[in-house]
Amino acid sequence: IKEMGSDVMASSLAPVSVVVYGKDLHVLNQIGQQVLEIAKRTKGMYQPAASWDMTRPSYRIEVIPERAQALGLTPEDISQQAYYALKGGLTNEWYRLPNVRQDTILVRYEEDDRRNPSDLENMYVTAPDGRQVPLKSVADIKPDYAPTLIEHDGVRRVVSINGYYRKDGHLGRNNPPSMDVTMDLMMQAMAKVNFPPGYGIEARGDMTQMMDSFARLLRGLGIAVVFIFLVLVAQFRGFLQPLQMIFSLPLELAGVFIALFLAHQAFSTVSILAVIVLTGMDITTAILLIDMIARYRDRGIPRDQAIIEACPQRLRPILMTSTITIIVMIPVAFFPKTGMDAYQPLGTVILGGLLVGTILSLFDIPIMHTYVDDLIKWLNRKFLGRTWEWPVISHFGEDISKPSDFVSTG
Repeated sequence: IKEMGSDVMASSLAPVSVVVYGKDLHVLNQIGQQVLEIAKRTKGMYQPAASWDMTRPSYRIEVIPERAQALGLTPEDISQQAYYALKGGLTNEWYRLPNVRQDTILVRYEEDDRRNPSDLENMYVTAPDGRQVPLKSVADIKPDYAPTLIEHDGVRRVVSINGYYRKDGHLGRNNPPSMDVTMDLMMQAMAKVNFPPGYGIEARGDMTQMMDSFARLLRGLGIAVVFIFLVLVAQFRGFLQPLQMIFSLPLELAGVFIALFLAHQAFSTVSILAVIVLTGMDITTAILLIDMIARYRDRGIPRDQAIIEACPQRLRPILMTSTITIIVMIPVAFFPKTGMDAYQPLGTVILGGLLVGTILSLFDIPIMHTYVDDLIKWLNRKFLGRTWEWPVISHFGEDISKPSDFVSTG
């Protein structure tokens, strides 16, 4: 059994959905049926259906203006009296003693008097002067079809065309994602259907839900990066080293998109959630490297020597942490259990981003540290006319004039 549904974080009625909007229900139904026929021929869309159609048997009351005016009746008067006779109206509230129970009474024709079309024709309409005449004397009653549902999107009348898509193909992963199916349906409908003025088509389903989720999660990602940066500024008491760490984060995105491409998975809301988690994981690699390089330089070790000494020392903990996380994510990415298919992109993103991001960070962070250090020296010479060197700090009262235990003595 394979899931034919939406993303785990989606809340739409159907993963593939478009709405046709307009005023007149009959015109709206005609356009909706045309779009439905296009949906049935759209690749990747399964079980398309309209939210409503004009198939419910009904009767239409067409008021004869001359006869109604002769009795002093308006079409609104006739329709209102017909409604109350068939559907009924509630009386004012009254109270029953001794338990003071509140009740209302529904007033309408008895059931035997509203069963057949002839009962509707013989229903009496009261004129302003008190005269009562049969409804058939002031109106023509014709059989018709009414909508099974009157659907609204905000204040607009709409008809929804809903469907599903397969996440995996029968013999391979060759089915388009829901967003591609929705866009394909939209483009075909706009090209083949003539929309009168005031009528149009809009995307719904996973597409709009995903766009809204993207916006919220991207804001969350931005806030997470800002807070990480502020914490690093407080930790390192400066802006330069945290900036080097933040600039290493885009490297993880290369692995993310490569992994999603190889796995034939779309960049979904679950993927963005995984990127937020991955950001916290990848920043640890930068922290470990920059912190160790800074410790060496605080003790007076030259920059290049500090990088050469720090990177091998931090290589083992970095690789151990990343390897354990990658091993844990392999079952999620490649062998999800039944019902966990929707979380597969989370494992794919973390697996690809951590694998590529860790490897690239091991090269990028030392290079970035070198460039930033050279930039600071150049700015000091250019604008301040002085030579800048890394400030040497004695840790915990340590005499830095003596050989440090961080330096390989050979």
